[in-house]
Amino acid sequence: MPKSSKKIVSILQLLADKSAPVEQRYMLVRTLIAGDDPDNIAAVHALLDNLTVANPESAYNEKLKQLDELIQLMQSGPMRNATFIDLAKVGTVQPPQAFVVLDDGAYAYTCVPDETLAKSLKRGDQVILEGKGRALLSKAPDYLQVGEEAQFERRIDDKHVEVSLRGQERHVFVTSQTLSDQLDAAKVEPGATLVVNSRRYFADHALPPQDSLAHYRYLLKLPPPDVCVERDIGAPPAFIDELAEFVRIEMTTPDLRRRYRLRRSVMKLLSGVSGSGKTLAIHALWRRMYEVVSEVTGVALAGLPFRVFKLRLSQVLSMWFGESDKNIDRFFEEIEQMAEEKFTANGREYTLPVLVIMEEVDGVAKARGEDGIYDRVLTTLLQRLDSTREELRGKLIIFIGTTNEPGAVDRAFLRRLGATVERFGRLTKRAFAAVLEKQLNGLPFASNNGCPQPQLQRHIIRDLTAWFYSPNGSDKDLVELTYAGSTTPDVRYRRDFLTGSLVDRAVQQACADAVATECRGSERPGLSLEMLMKAFDRQCRNVAEQINEHNARHYLELPDGVRVATVRRIPQPSILPVELQRHTHQPN
Repeated sequence: MPKSSKKIVSILQLLADKSAPVEQRYMLVRTLIAGDDPDNIAAVHALLDNLTVANPESAYNEKLKQLDELIQLMQSGPMRNATFIDLAKVGTVQPPQAFVVLDDGAYAYTCVPDETLAKSLKRGDQVILEGKGRALLSKAPDYLQVGEEAQFERRIDDKHVEVSLRGQERHVFVTSQTLSDQLDAAKVEPGATLVVNSRRYFADHALPPQDSLAHYRYLLKLPPPDVCVERDIGAPPAFIDELAEFVRIEMTTPDLRRRYRLRRSVMKLLSGVSGSGKTLAIHALWRRMYEVVSEVTGVALAGLPFRVFKLRLSQVLSMWFGESDKNIDRFFEEIEQMAEEKFTANGREYTLPVLVIMEEVDGVAKARGEDGIYDRVLTTLLQRLDSTREELRGKLIIFIGTTNEPGAVDRAFLRRLGATVERFGRLTKRAFAAVLEKQLNGLPFASNNGCPQPQLQRHIIRDLTAWFYSPNGSDKDLVELTYAGSTTPDVRYRRDFLTGSLVDRAVQQACADAVATECRGSERPGLSLEMLMKAFDRQCRNVAEQINEHNARHYLELPDGVRVATVRRIPQPSILPVELQRHTHQPN
């Protein structure tokens, strides 16, 4: 060390020596300041530099202030969520480091400036990090303890469990301290539902067992349809009145049926071609059932609770293996729970019926062997529809299924649901006249020599019925079918296509023509026989145009076991006989 440097150090040491007399140090400072020697000047500069950093408490406070400003800046900016795993010692880094998993599933180490906070953290705690994840600021609110549901399979060790997601996929997740405590207390059994976060591979906690359904997912929250049997159905099937009487007996004198050991749960299958009135009959039954309940309880229809469930394929079938089965189970659990709920009115307690509608069951109950997923769904359906099950046979439930293609439905399912099969087909002569009468009631008819409207309606119904069904009527053949192995053609007429749905469409089309005619200023406004014949002709031809060798059974009633080899549409005249005559029916 140079001699001058040693001199400066000696001077500074003497000034810093508290044992030296103050007067002596005072004189030394005066000498240094007054002197022009370079060593003196250097000593004064060194003394001033030392004074700048000589106050450690002031420096500490300054650093603390800067740290507070940094923490405030971190807390005031964007923050992110993470899950705390454990504290970790990373080299000589202070303060302690927290091992966390971020929302995107990435793991990170971040510091915990607050030692008290660090000591209070438990595995699984949701925590808040500053925007760049460099520091753990605080615990997150409890409402962030959310996620997906998974099924608990087994515990691997103190910190890991195996779970199943979506029924089949198995994963190993880290457990929170809360879940570990639940497992230690034997409160979680295999099969229990866990709340997990699959992106973080973290299992948070177990849900308590579900004693009852919190809500009804498949319940139809709709008022009864405005379908009156007497007003809207021309040829009502007998099962509507039969089931209405069944509901009345079960609600008023249930012991009578118990004496004969009759079950409270009944099932019916409605089978028939599309448009033959199955859905309309179900709506009529729905309305009639509510009318009976209203009459027995003395409560208006609007005051009665919802008691109708509908099985929809879009709500039941899932792309995940196993979920479809669970959805079917949930559907029946809701039905059975609803059947147990009592209804109180006017001081009395009643057991109300539950109506279950399963339309187009051929979509969910396909014949076994075609698709593995459908086989599983069908097995679940057959088990739940077993009327001898204790959970089912004592409950007042009406199951109604429908199908357009009974041949596509599994035989066992048909036997189970089809305890009674109601067949819907094409309209007979009597049924056609009854349906047409219901459709035409109240409509305006074109005047004819002052004939009263009711009489005009009766003549139109008579003439249309004769056109379709009289042996010598003017309805000509429309389609010719040839069956495999046979050379004898099977000729079909317009009457072979008549359903309640087609009658409705034809009347609607004729009414639209009547409106257009009246708008053009017709001298004889109203419906006419000619309009209705033309409308029926167009509707029948439209259906005939859609028929081919593969779908003929969808549109026509065919003999059992036959296979259509050819379909020939018979050319039709461009003008109907009624148009050639150009006259309105003259009443007798």
